[in-house]
Amino acid sequence: MTIRSYIIGLSVGALLLFVGLRSLPDTHCAFLHADHQPVYSNGVEFCGLNEEANFYQPNALQFPVKLQLSIKASGGTVRLVKEDGQPYLNYELAVSHTQKLHLHIRQVSGRSDYVHLHPVPADDGTWSFIFPPEFLLGNPGGDLQAYVDFVPVRSGRVMLAEATAALPTQVTSAWPHPRRNQIIASSVSTHKAGESALIKVQLDRLVGSGLKLQPIMGALGHAVLFAESKNLTGYAHMHPSLEGGEYEVRPTLSFKVRLPKAGRYDFWLNINDGQDDYLYLPIEVTP
Repeated sequence: MTIRSYIIGLSVGALLLFVGLRSLPDTHCAFLHADHQPVYSNGVEFCGLNEEANFYQPNALQFPVKLQLSIKASGGTVRLVKEDGQPYLNYELAVSHTQKLHLHIRQVSGRSDYVHLHPVPADDGTWSFIFPPEFLLGNPGGDLQAYVDFVPVRSGRVMLAEATAALPTQVTSAWPHPRRNQIIASSVSTHKAGESALIKVQLDRLVGSGLKLQPIMGALGHAVLFAESKNLTGYAHMHPSLEGGEYEVRPTLSFKVRLPKAGRYDFWLNINDGQDDYLYLPIEVTP
């Protein structure tokens, strides 16, 4: 291969990458959902009628950013490294769903757990976070999978990245904090891979009744879908659709997602009843 043809090849590859990235939807929600047409109710954003979330594998999409993850006993740090080796700084990220950086951490060994965090930036491009106490109490430590999504100011388009790390063994023997809420009923409109599914979960308190959901990051809840097997990385990030029942005494939240390939999946729901709470639901996807 001549130098000229090599340069032409690089130029064509760069052009195709640029066109591909430019063709992605313009907003955070539009990328994490198929077609962003939000509906607002009582000042809270819901996904539109034609929206559905998709299961993405950040490494397969080859975004021009690398996630560097460091974990300590009580928290950790992340760095978002560009192709030129420089980190993204605070002023380079736009606010998306009330935050600049969304960090999803899933525990895949030791025990099954999940937490949604918003790291705090430092001047050197390092973003730090602290695990909530309920994530650490009774946690034996284990392997973690981390995913970030953020929007650079310059492009205005969502970028995703993933990394793995290990949570050090915890010295406490205490049991985790009991959940305050629970999923009392659930339904999935279809379990077939590749089809659009409507996942409905009805919620209530563990003790007493009457759960009033409060906004969390601009929505009434945030849900993620992970493969049960740690060998299949990736996730779907979902926001509720306005299907009815969201403000009942036992509220119902509905999520639309195009189901990934067949297998067992973990559905985690993050809600706010005055504090963060995380609820779990297993989902089976059939061929």
